[in-house]
Amino acid sequence: MKITDFALIFVAILLPIIITVYVNVSYTIKAEEQEMYYNKIINIATEDAANQMKEVESNDAQNDYGYSGLQNSKVSINPEIAKTAFLNSLYNNFGIKGNDAAERYLQTFIPVIAIIDYDGVYISSQEKVGNKVEHIIKPKVYYSYTYSIEAGKTVPTPGRVDGALEYHTVEFTMDDYITHRGTTDGNAKSFYISDSTKSDSVDENNKVLYGGNNSIMRNNVIKHLLEVRKQVIIDTIVKQIAYYTNKANNYAKNAGISYEFVFPTITDEEMSNAINNIGIFAFVQGLNSGNRYLNTKSYSVSQLDEVDKYYFSIPRFLSNGSKYNLNLYHKDEKCPEYLLSYHNGDNYSGGSIITPSYVLTKQQAASAMVTYTIDGNNDIQGGFYPCPICNP
Repeated sequence: MKITDFALIFVAILLPIIITVYVNVSYTIKAEEQEMYYNKIINIATEDAANQMKEVESNDAQNDYGYSGLQNSKVSINPEIAKTAFLNSLYNNFGIKGNDAAERYLQTFIPVIAIIDYDGVYISSQEKVGNKVEHIIKPKVYYSYTYSIEAGKTVPTPGRVDGALEYHTVEFTMDDYITHRGTTDGNAKSFYISDSTKSDSVDENNKVLYGGNNSIMRNNVIKHLLEVRKQVIIDTIVKQIAYYTNKANNYAKNAGISYEFVFPTITDEEMSNAINNIGIFAFVQGLNSGNRYLNTKSYSVSQLDEVDKYYFSIPRFLSNGSKYNLNLYHKDEKCPEYLLSYHNGDNYSGGSIITPSYVLTKQQAASAMVTYTIDGNNDIQGGFYPCPICNP
């Protein structure tokens, strides 16, 4: 047999192999490129959602929102805005915005959207509404923890124990601010469980955590709650995501999707961020990406920043009144000069005295014109100066 015949045979054998390898490599490269593109637009969607879900701050005590710092200024988290912003960003980048059927089909590849709030987690997942299946926000699940006080013990026991002297349920937050649910009367009380000043009011608050006067038990309960807080938050978030990820499989199968949704791995760093900042987890699984399926998650945070506020006061002309005959602005509502002067919420029959009671920058404070109301009479006051005592 001539050498050319061997060459032809060799080529005939190798050519299909080369073509097969080339096709597989091309598919793999294309899959990786498409996966990178998918991840990019999913990350953009979570960033959009995180940026938009934190609304303006509110001092309305009726709003059940998380504190943004030491000033009791609350941050409003809107889970519906988070979900809508995330989905709309995906619709726009996939080029299906306005196509109702395509939008609903894309939702079937999103088993869970988890919106992480200061004191709980919202889950958006698919539910049947009439004849349609769509993403619905579930009620907030709080970071709740129950422990028992048992006779003869000086440390709390996790969980609700039969025969215990009493049991307590607390709801954690991203700091040590908690809500305690009463053991018998059902009353709720919210407070910080640790405070450097250890004032009488703090001690009175902490007494509800163990229902007695045993200082050893008090200290052990406080220590225990501070130790378990992070794990309780993590467990709450993970359990909710896992439950609704498994539930999503039923709706995916009904939509003709054979891909099995599985709970994705969340790193310790991601969970650490999740319990220190409000944010959003989004999971996208099952999208065809070349010769494989996309299985990805995306996480974005919106930090709970403490807000600087500058509070107005107007001098009160009494024997023990204002030391400075000036309109002042302060950085602290506990400033002695602020408390001695007329200020917002002052204890008099007419209610709040100064409107607005604060602004967010020194420039605004220096140029502010505020309404000063007393005994039903209004006056416009201007010319505010930094307080020499609290030195804003």
